[in-house]
Amino acid sequence: MFSLEPIPALKKIQNVSLFCVRESAAQTDSVELIAASTKRKIVSVYKVCVDRWECVRQVALPQEPVALAAHGTCLCVATCDRYFLHDYHSQTTLDLFPHNLAKQNIIANKYGKGEFILNGPGSLGMFVMKNGTSQHPPVQWPDGVVDAAVHFPYVLVLQNQTVHIYSILDQQLKQTVPLQSAKSLISTEESVFVVADKEIHRLSPVPLEDQIQELVKRQRVDEALTLLDRVQDLLPMDSYKDLHKNVICTSGMIKFYREAFVEAKELFIKGELDPREIISLYPAMPVVSEDFTPQTTAVSNAKDLWMLSRDDWPTFQQYLSFLDDFLREVRPTGQGQMCPQDIDSTLFKLYLEQGEYGKLDQLVSSQNNCNLQMCVPDLEQHKRFFTLGLLYESQGQHVKAIQTWVKIVEDESEDPSDINVFQHIVNTLSNLKHKPIVLKFVDWVLQREQEAGILIFTKMHASSHIIFAPEEVLTILTNYSVATILYLEFLVNELHSKEEKHHTMLITSYIKWILQSIEGDCNETSREEMRHKLQKLLWQSSFYNADTIYDQITSSFLHVEKAILLGKSGKHKKALQVLVYEEKDQQAAESYCWRTSAGRDRKFTQEMFLTLLQIYLESTHHVIAAVDLLNKNAASFDLVSVLRVLPGSWSMKLVLRFLSESLRGTVHDKRMRGLEMSLAKVETLRHKHAWVEATHEKIRVDRGCVCYSCQKRLTGPEFLRRPTGELTHISCHGGENGQ
Repeated sequence: MFSLEPIPALKKIQNVSLFCVRESAAQTDSVELIAASTKRKIVSVYKVCVDRWECVRQVALPQEPVALAAHGTCLCVATCDRYFLHDYHSQTTLDLFPHNLAKQNIIANKYGKGEFILNGPGSLGMFVMKNGTSQHPPVQWPDGVVDAAVHFPYVLVLQNQTVHIYSILDQQLKQTVPLQSAKSLISTEESVFVVADKEIHRLSPVPLEDQIQELVKRQRVDEALTLLDRVQDLLPMDSYKDLHKNVICTSGMIKFYREAFVEAKELFIKGELDPREIISLYPAMPVVSEDFTPQTTAVSNAKDLWMLSRDDWPTFQQYLSFLDDFLREVRPTGQGQMCPQDIDSTLFKLYLEQGEYGKLDQLVSSQNNCNLQMCVPDLEQHKRFFTLGLLYESQGQHVKAIQTWVKIVEDESEDPSDINVFQHIVNTLSNLKHKPIVLKFVDWVLQREQEAGILIFTKMHASSHIIFAPEEVLTILTNYSVATILYLEFLVNELHSKEEKHHTMLITSYIKWILQSIEGDCNETSREEMRHKLQKLLWQSSFYNADTIYDQITSSFLHVEKAILLGKSGKHKKALQVLVYEEKDQQAAESYCWRTSAGRDRKFTQEMFLTLLQIYLESTHHVIAAVDLLNKNAASFDLVSVLRVLPGSWSMKLVLRFLSESLRGTVHDKRMRGLEMSLAKVETLRHKHAWVEATHEKIRVDRGCVCYSCQKRLTGPEFLRRPTGELTHISCHGGENGQ
């Protein structure tokens, strides 16, 4: 057997016309020999060992077998007019298709895992699975084929002493090999053997990698990609990935030069093309990386973009738009991180040369990797100094950035930008976390505009990165009165500071500004607005030192403010006297009474208005004011107290209106009290009615009744019933009330 010598102890297997061998991984001491007998029209399955064999199964055939192949327990049998599948384990038969071939042209060979190659009608090479289906379209091959073998992804057929090689993927003829006296084909994993009369030829395929690269060189990229995808499992993973990227990128290049930019971009991204490969194609777009060497496969339809930019500018503009789209899309991806400086510098130069300044500012104001050595001279040449500052800022060079903008504001640099550069400086300083840089420029900002300069400090609180304490800011603002007021207003009104120092300083700043405005050219409206702020703060705040502030304005014209401060100390009569005699404003005195009485009881209100009335009555010059006060605020006076202080010389006519409204109010109050008392009585009667209804209801008490409070039985006749129906001991109810 192993020496090719017959073993005498083994009997011959008779009547074998066709046979094939099936090896089993589970059985290492035997193989299955499947033999077909033309004479007996059966297929027999033999178990063959080294020193014996036995027939384990037989399958009867309807006709004489002409060709035989087996995959596992599935037999593919060809007779003189049909092909069919038979599984001898499940005893199922599946007819495939009829044929009218001569015996020498009938082919049934196995290949792969569970597939058969058959010579079908019409000279079609049919691929059939064990379940009768097909995973590949049939191949149209020539008439007179005598054998076929599959070496994926190709099928080889023998006809007229010529081997024809077809692709299973696209069913096209790829090659023919003439061989004399060829009789049959045998496929192995590495190659295909061609058996002739006196010799055996070996056909070895070109390595798949070489096939694919050759297709790419010929720009048959679709064919190369199809082949690559189908043979992926046959290639090492690294080799497959490299080939796949090369094919995809080459296809992208072809699309690129055909101006199919959308498809080209998708292919470049899919193939993870190094963006520098595209950048290097454009004139005036130098690649920053010194170690870069272009490696893309040359394509036959390539164009010289430099010539295109000179001869066909509109078309070149489309190529520039593609460059913008492609680089912006890959910029945030891993593909873009291979060469971030090249991408950002190219986009910078593209936007600058094309005059797309909005995109340029957006690029340089965000985090970027632009090459400063290349970009700074270009910006200076184009006089884009604001953009230059943005570039410095994005690179962390804040001092250079602000110095550049300061030159623009001071008209030392011409810049065509429509940006409010001064406001941008303020915003930048307010967002900086570097205290020395802020201190370096804050005086310059405050000297130009105190209102804008104060935003540097107030916006820091809004963005929650506070690098200056309030006391530091107040020290910085010492020489800037307007900025000091604005910052103190921010502390008091926005941050709701409760520190006495801040409130006192703000009030003092208001007073100082108002007093200085008298000597200056400040208009009356601004002074009145400032006094309104001062009075509002004096009324609302309770955190300032009233005595200190009063001393500052004792000799000034701020009589209303004096009155508010006196009132804060409880000196209401003195405050009203200031308003009446010094301010000479009856309306202010009346408003003071109302403002002071807000939230207090009626008695306090009556005392305040009575005090004001008494002040009016102290002078004969204020009789009319006293009468007006009584008539307009009758409800705010106690009638008896007023009658006691009124001069006896006054006529009834003067106080008739006051008396009428007071009496009307008194009667109204009396009636309201009576109405409230009546309503209370009704409510009491309602509760009594409910109690009576409850006491007239029969209550059944038996041995099972327990106290709601202590859960003990009610043993005596005395108990209490809750309004909600529960029964309790009298003692328990008393305990609940005590609690």
